[in-house]
Amino acid sequence: MDRIVNERRGFRDVTTPTGPTSRFPWQPPPDLPARIDLLARAYRAQVRDTLAPLVQAWHPTLAASGAECAKMLELSTKMTLVGHACTVLTGHAFDDRRRRIAILFGCCCFLADSFLDDFGAEATRLYLQRFTLLLSTGWFEIHNERERLFYVVLARLFSERDVLDPLLRQAILRLHAAQDRDVMLRLEPTQLTSLPDRRRRAILKRAARDRSGHAIIVLTCMLVPSLSLEMLTLIFTAGALIMFIDDHGDCFTDRHDGRVTYMNQVLHPERVLHRIALTYFARLAAGLPANEGRELLLGFLLRYYLTRIDKHREQRRRGGTAWDVFE
Repeated sequence: MDRIVNERRGFRDVTTPTGPTSRFPWQPPPDLPARIDLLARAYRAQVRDTLAPLVQAWHPTLAASGAECAKMLELSTKMTLVGHACTVLTGHAFDDRRRRIAILFGCCCFLADSFLDDFGAEATRLYLQRFTLLLSTGWFEIHNERERLFYVVLARLFSERDVLDPLLRQAILRLHAAQDRDVMLRLEPTQLTSLPDRRRRAILKRAARDRSGHAIIVLTCMLVPSLSLEMLTLIFTAGALIMFIDDHGDCFTDRHDGRVTYMNQVLHPERVLHRIALTYFARLAAGLPANEGRELLLGFLLRYYLTRIDKHREQRRRGGTAWDVFE
């Protein structure tokens, strides 16, 4: 049975194999969990109000799917929270237009991931080829309802921002290249099997870093007019950490589906994730400007870290599916 797991417990201190989270280089203000809960509830409602009519109009099968639609709404809510944090970090207000952009971006990410992951190797290769054509010519031939919804949402997203802005254009192309490399590692496993273990893990770690690192840069560039090199590097770091956390939470479903990731190839994944989180939190806490955006981003990352440890442990004990939704 598909499950929706509610994770509104605040930032409790979790002891991992290498120590409790109280040893992290950043600790949340006492009122931050409640503030993030309030924002998440508000954004979850706005995500539903924005996306439900589009999905119903252009892909009614997805609207009726239950678990898959819930997963899309939750991913878009997370993107909206992250978009809020990154916008405020750079000194801009997260107004209605920017919220709409973040919501549409979350929906695009969900649909793009489904094209890459859910319909077999041939469909994955074809999608990458067709998306390359879209980026180079603007042409996208629609084959089914899901692609129709994707194109409608993408068109609305691109209408909100000049996608020929050099930094945004480069970020989109780098994200596409990272997705292509990740897919090729999955579809052509001989690229990895002949390599020494350390080299193989290094390639997988970089692939994970780039997938989410470039995604958060695209999101931020959609939301703000410019981004300094220093801020770009720090936001990329936050995105990379999200991917390591995500892959830890999905470790058992990825293994079940035959997907190789850095986090399901290490011997002690929770210890490894804890070390990565400590390093990345230290870098972010030291480098990000001291404003509300910093608190929101670090608070989101800490909550995501804790809930994905829970997800990993629960699925190790009880099993689960890729459609389990953790708020």
